[in-house]
Amino acid sequence: MSSAPSPDRPGSERISDLPPDAVVGRLLDALFDRKQHPQLRDDLTELGNAWSPHELGEVYMAIKSMLTEDGGAQFAAFAPMWSPLTNGPGAEYSRETLFDGTVLYCSTVKASVRPALVCFTSRVNGMFMPNCRFLELLGRHPVDIVINSTESGTFGLWNLAGAGSFAGSLRALKAVLAARDIRPGAYAGASAGGGPAVYAAMLDPGSAAVLFGCRFYVPGRNIPLADAGTAFEPICACWTGPKPQVHNIFGALQPVDLENDQRLQALVPGAQSVPLAGDNTHSPMVTLTARRKLRPVLDLLVQAALGAPVNFAKVITP
Repeated sequence: MSSAPSPDRPGSERISDLPPDAVVGRLLDALFDRKQHPQLRDDLTELGNAWSPHELGEVYMAIKSMLTEDGGAQFAAFAPMWSPLTNGPGAEYSRETLFDGTVLYCSTVKASVRPALVCFTSRVNGMFMPNCRFLELLGRHPVDIVINSTESGTFGLWNLAGAGSFAGSLRALKAVLAARDIRPGAYAGASAGGGPAVYAAMLDPGSAAVLFGCRFYVPGRNIPLADAGTAFEPICACWTGPKPQVHNIFGALQPVDLENDQRLQALVPGAQSVPLAGDNTHSPMVTLTARRKLRPVLDLLVQAALGAPVNFAKVITP
């Protein structure tokens, strides 16, 4: 990750680039200074999207050990997603930045077969939840995970390492992974990350794409999707290559997501549409959590990365 100075703290590094002891000190300083509370929230968000659950859990416990009961409760209120990371079994991950905005989390659990999942986050960075929570939920499986930050529609991979194209960027990423004996089995996308997940799967025969509220991004244009056409697609509906196994989970009553699913069907005929009945929100992860369906859905996501045929509709049906 780059170490660009924060506008709120001139000359400072990103907190996710600091060693754990420095992170603990910075978070405690911000906790005790009310004027720094906005920065504290920003720091916690950044860490939650950058560090592995195991790293965050250790920092959380270190901070709690230095605070009174009231102080611990105050910190927990700022970091509600962090405390569950200290509970229960699950995989630990090593963390390696491959490119700016592209991070590899390798499971430390030994397994004869370990699938690899490449994720493209939403434009606000996350799979409809902090990345640490997503990793923690997948921690029951020995799965290696790549997370590409999706900022301003660049998808993290749009022009990776000067590759010049999405296809070139994907080749660069796969080469880096291959050097570590890792091969993607599936691509996952949240919201604006859905488009690149589909494109990556189409360019990587034998892989699958699992989408959550897929929305195709139109670079530089705020126009209706119906007017965008295929000219804005890196891969058009006339694609003659092999079509991947694609699944799109979205709110059945969310009009923009429904429109995007129709666009997906034109691009990949036969893609499995998995509408969430009665849901009008653009947050399938939240809806799945509320309906106690998220864990079985993520279990199937891992199966898709293993190359197994999956049917998400069976597990989300009320």
